[in-house]
Amino acid sequence: MSFNLTYGLLFEVTFLHNYFLNSGEDTYAGMSAADKEKMIQKFNYDSFAAITPTVETQTRLRNYKMAFKPTKTGFRVYIKVKEADETDPYISVPPDLKLDFIVCVKDYQFEHYTDLEFVLNQMFLFSNVKPSTEPGTFQYIPKINDTVLVSNDYLVSEETTAQFLSELHTAERQGVFGILSLSMKADIAAKNIVTNAGKMLSPNFKIHFDNRKTLWRYINRKTAITIKTNTVKPLTYSGFVEIDPDADFTPSQLADTQYPNPSVKSITKDNGDYYSEIFI
Repeated sequence: MSFNLTYGLLFEVTFLHNYFLNSGEDTYAGMSAADKEKMIQKFNYDSFAAITPTVETQTRLRNYKMAFKPTKTGFRVYIKVKEADETDPYISVPPDLKLDFIVCVKDYQFEHYTDLEFVLNQMFLFSNVKPSTEPGTFQYIPKINDTVLVSNDYLVSEETTAQFLSELHTAERQGVFGILSLSMKADIAAKNIVTNAGKMLSPNFKIHFDNRKTLWRYINRKTAITIKTNTVKPLTYSGFVEIDPDADFTPSQLADTQYPNPSVKSITKDNGDYYSEIFI
């Protein structure tokens, strides 16, 4: 008797963040393929988030001979496949099988550099199936080639949030930023994980955060004079944003003055606008 130990890719989830991938005012989306590769090589989602299968999902992974494998940009789920057809799972996967993963934020500054509004008692949901408690405007999880960034449209209602949290064990409910919930058959065929015949499609889903843009407020300690930029500027881990004393301020400032970029530590919100404060 021979034993098949072949595993195939069931699906992949890629996490990206423009705070780490953009460089100053150069966006990751606008970079050359070579420059994108350089930024990805330095990127690791583990620096700001943690993703864990729920206790219930861990049981399902074991029962269906699946393996959860973290990567630098997210994770992959593999499944044992038949020797004669590596797109055919060894154990038939029900179309309504749901796998849930908890997304927690590890970096206390995440809210500072991420272009989102955080709402009490509401979590973010990334799913290929709309919960019955959500409206028709529900935003489905994008796939890797979709040019979609995470926004507050992915926040779900308090009712949906409570429903998903109730499915977690007590110890899992602490510090949940969001839930990634994927079913084998989606509401939209393009987001299916398996075909009608149960064969693997191996999709790559994407959760892509945008970096926050703030007004930069420069505070002179000696003169107590404060000036701010006319427009918002991007916060990025890499690169440098040049400030033009003539064009970026009203009234314009002296041309020979140097204006450093801010840290993500000092951010305030005033009348709906975000400000980065820099003491000079």
